[in-house]
Amino acid sequence: MNARAARVWQHRYRSELEAAQRFQWLSAELALRGCSEPIVALASRAARDELTHAKLCRELVEHFGGTIGGHAPSTTSPVAPEHWPRDERLLYELVAMSCVTETLSTALLGALVERASDELTRRTMHAILRDEVGHSQLGWAYLAEQRRKGVRDCIGQHLPAMLAATVGPDLFRPTLLADPLAEELSGLGSMDRESSRRVVCETLESVIFPGLERFGIDVAPGRRWLAGGLTRVVTEVASSA
Repeated sequence: MNARAARVWQHRYRSELEAAQRFQWLSAELALRGCSEPIVALASRAARDELTHAKLCRELVEHFGGTIGGHAPSTTSPVAPEHWPRDERLLYELVAMSCVTETLSTALLGALVERASDELTRRTMHAILRDEVGHSQLGWAYLAEQRRKGVRDCIGQHLPAMLAATVGPDLFRPTLLADPLAEELSGLGSMDRESSRRVVCETLESVIFPGLERFGIDVAPGRRWLAGGLTRVVTEVASSA
């Protein structure tokens, strides 16, 4: 059990380092594009926070008997298409990183904190959760600033690709065999797939999609992507019965 928990936190350690690099890029790019000082400051703080989170995750890896290898994040550039204008790439990256990824992370961590059975795991997730809320606010604040400038929607049609890249390919794969250790693992920071899918869907429908709509982004492609994923789960479960 501890070995599995260590692997979970090894993955999160790497993810936090990668997030730190992405927020560092965002901070520099926001400053270069003349964005307001509060927004630049939010991005700079997020980069520092993610490095702190990586340290906390490393401590949990060691707490569960694991070790951190020599992995170094390789991606520091934005995920938006390279041929896009620079302003649109920045908007895409902020929506992907803050409005989507960090908002989902906040919801998932909140659910995991409630299940935590290990005290160090609980404290670590609670500390990370406090910061993730602010990281999410960065994206929404930037959207508000851009809307006042009359920036057009360049995000809506790309929401499916953005969401797929964020949640990964496993979210809509049905769990056909129950994991007898799932409940115990959830207390150590690893949520089972069905619970993760429920939290992700609820957060998309109640927070992310309505929030993007308020800023003039067409979320219909994202809603279709979500509906299609849920339909695949039902179909695969039925076919395996």
